[in-house]
Amino acid sequence: MFATALLVSCNKENSEINNNETVDVLVEQAAQQYLNTPVATGGEDETYSLNNSGLPEVYLATSSGFDTKAAANPLISCLKSVKLTDKQALEVRKALSVYEEQIQIIMKGQREELAKMEARFIAAKKELLSLANGVKADRHELEKKIIALKAEFEKAVRAFKEKNSPTLSAPYKVLMTSLGTILDKRQWEAFSKCLSR
Repeated sequence: MFATALLVSCNKENSEINNNETVDVLVEQAAQQYLNTPVATGGEDETYSLNNSGLPEVYLATSSGFDTKAAANPLISCLKSVKLTDKQALEVRKALSVYEEQIQIIMKGQREELAKMEARFIAAKKELLSLANGVKADRHELEKKIIALKAEFEKAVRAFKEKNSPTLSAPYKVLMTSLGTILDKRQWEAFSKCLSR
């Protein structure tokens, strides 16, 4: 009897270690997606911007998105693919709701900071274009300056994302850890495999 209890205890600990490792992998994967989300800088007459404030789709999971028929978000699609019980679905909604609130608070400050950064670069681009219009500027020289400005903007966005990545990863890790406790072993393995694609 004691040996059976010890074996069950060891298996549970081993499962928790595997879940924790998988959580870390999923969190790192999402952080890399965030860091690698491209910047839309457009041509001469277009602005600098980041779609969804530069967030990858997995960071945009919401409890209301969980309830829609068409799950465009990869995290939600993967959750729905594991066939949750009613109790699990309720717990997932609660976990998503908490996550959504945390991300909204974080993103409010980040959107303000990004808007200021975007405005600075848009103003610099307009100034370059107005100087070029006022003087017979060399078209090739103007293009080089705009390309340099674009590279500077992308570098600033990269630095911004690197600074903010740990802040965004924290609530995502809490969400993944919660999901790891809500889902059974088979569901968790299927979910994490789906999300890793």
